[in-house]
Amino acid sequence: MKKLLYFLFFSVVFHSNLFSQVEFTKDKQQQVVHVSVAGKPFTDFFFPDTIAKPVLYPIKAPNGTNITRGFPVRPLSGEPTDHPHHLGLWMNYENVNGLDFWNNSYAIPSDKKHLYGTIKFEKFMEVKNGPIGRMVYKANWVDHAGKKHLDEQTAFEIKELNGTWVVDRITTLTAAIPVLFKDAKDGFIGLRVARELQLPTMEKKKYVDAFGIETIVEAIADKAANGNYINSNGVRGEDVWSKKASWCMLYGKMNNDSISILMMDHSKNIGYPTNWHARGYGLFAANPLGDKIFTNGKAERNLSLQPNQSVTFRYRTVIASGKTTLSKNMIETLQKDFESSHSQLLYVGSYTSKGNNGINVYSLDEKTGQLSFVRDYKNPSASYMAMSPDKKLMYVLTEEDKKGAVSAYTVNSSTGELTLLNTEKTIGDGPCYISYNAVTKTVYTANYSSGSVSVFKTEKNGALLPISQHLVYRGSSINKVRQTSSHAHSAVVSPDKKTLFVVDLGTDAIYQHAIGADGLISNKPVVTNVENGNGPRHLVLSSSGVFAYTVNEMAGSVDAFQVTKTGLKKIQTTVIDTVQTKDDHGSGAIHLSPGGKWLLASNRVTSNQVVINKILPDGRIQKTAHVEVTKKPRFFCFDPTGKFVFVCGQDGNQLQVFAFDSNTGKMKSVQKDIDMIQPVAIDFLH
Repeated sequence: MKKLLYFLFFSVVFHSNLFSQVEFTKDKQQQVVHVSVAGKPFTDFFFPDTIAKPVLYPIKAPNGTNITRGFPVRPLSGEPTDHPHHLGLWMNYENVNGLDFWNNSYAIPSDKKHLYGTIKFEKFMEVKNGPIGRMVYKANWVDHAGKKHLDEQTAFEIKELNGTWVVDRITTLTAAIPVLFKDAKDGFIGLRVARELQLPTMEKKKYVDAFGIETIVEAIADKAANGNYINSNGVRGEDVWSKKASWCMLYGKMNNDSISILMMDHSKNIGYPTNWHARGYGLFAANPLGDKIFTNGKAERNLSLQPNQSVTFRYRTVIASGKTTLSKNMIETLQKDFESSHSQLLYVGSYTSKGNNGINVYSLDEKTGQLSFVRDYKNPSASYMAMSPDKKLMYVLTEEDKKGAVSAYTVNSSTGELTLLNTEKTIGDGPCYISYNAVTKTVYTANYSSGSVSVFKTEKNGALLPISQHLVYRGSSINKVRQTSSHAHSAVVSPDKKTLFVVDLGTDAIYQHAIGADGLISNKPVVTNVENGNGPRHLVLSSSGVFAYTVNEMAGSVDAFQVTKTGLKKIQTTVIDTVQTKDDHGSGAIHLSPGGKWLLASNRVTSNQVVINKILPDGRIQKTAHVEVTKKPRFFCFDPTGKFVFVCGQDGNQLQVFAFDSNTGKMKSVQKDIDMIQPVAIDFLH
């Protein structure tokens, strides 16, 4: 019955459009899917149980020339027979939890098979013919006993672009158990090319894998080999090996045509630009995780994934044929096209008392909401972050041992990489909120423990100058445990950049400071007092600046205000935490959706919820739903598109992703919760 359903699936989906440019056809006799472009054979997705991983094999150029080695599946006369695990175009790695997935093949002795891993195809998730053919499959990375270490989901997107044939591979690996990719030489995406594209050499070489299995590569005794490499930095020949570059190209003559094979790294991959593991004997590979071997021990990169944590790798392979090799202009066009994918970066700040680094960076697929790990940075207890509107700078709080500091980073607009400029002390203790005024180029921090606000001016490059202003608030309120003194909990810049609103949980007050042309704030703010014992925490303003909303941490409520020059005029109070208690409710964050139609707030002590409220025309809110979320959602936010909501569970040690319907206000989980130690803040590079 399974086989019948399998073939029915392919007969319906693979031939859904007979006029498509890229077409997938299932072979009825074997585990192969044939891929054609414009009616011409291109490659096969080859996934039998007899090989240790799924591959694209063989691969043809647009002129019909086979650019891959035939051995070991379909050997050709005169071609080399080394490295039987080099087959077509594949992706795996030499050291995953100590298992070698890269070198596994029929040539491994049975007494050593337990040291090697296998990637087993599971099922197809999506197959679509069209101008851009798309095929998505799932596979499992397993050890010799069949225990799963990684879930793999790979999408192949295939198209013709200006006469070249393009394969984009997007692979997301999700840990089934704790996984360590140990820094190693052999990985990550690999292609074994035809004899003609090897670099000519008369030297016999020996290669040994991590478990002592030897492979001999014989010298080339004829003139067939005429290939050569060049990378994005202009390095040529075998010198491209170990060098970092955003792309590398192998080119040479086959029959009467010039063949070009271009492989591209993506700026959102780990280790970008990648190290190239490109050998003259025909192995063409990119390995972003092999820093130790490629730098002679000067650097090392070990990637760890916790269960349910994912990492995504994106690579483009381009095959061209014609009278000349691919031009520089064409390569630039292909690279721009590859980088124009619909994705953005997500920076997640966390408390670091348990030894985590502080800032984790993820890539967000704007179509699906899927997150994949990119890199991390050490920043002690990164409790709040603020990105400049031009996305060139990011300011990050350090909240550690009640003292605090703020760090300035530059942001690489292409890769999202952070470079530390400098760090300055906040003077105020317990900083918990940071904001940036793009007009005055000043940074503001609200300091909870000392009940104060700090103001920093910045250099032209964005670096922080020593603190320019430190204003301390005085007072108390009725709660004799939490409100014996001021506790400034947020400092929010108004949409017109002329006012700073400081929300004080300790005094049940909201301070409204005028911002001067130099970014400093007035010493005599307009004060709005809220109901005693509310404990206001965070504030958001409508894009027009007409309405303001505060979440009251202790009362479990939201106050809606009309903003005036003489203060905030309350127009409504809404209970968002319906749990009956005399204790603190612990409500947390509050955010408006992009477009301003919805107001969301979180509860994090007596309940663990995100509460959805509709904004009415008069500025009041109407509660519509409570959504149960991870434990202690200290922070949540929308992505810039408004399509997704991200929830940080400080005690749940999880990051959750929900799809958000801007018409109905409904939230729906879109992927497994991501395990992360004490996440508490998020910002975006869109």
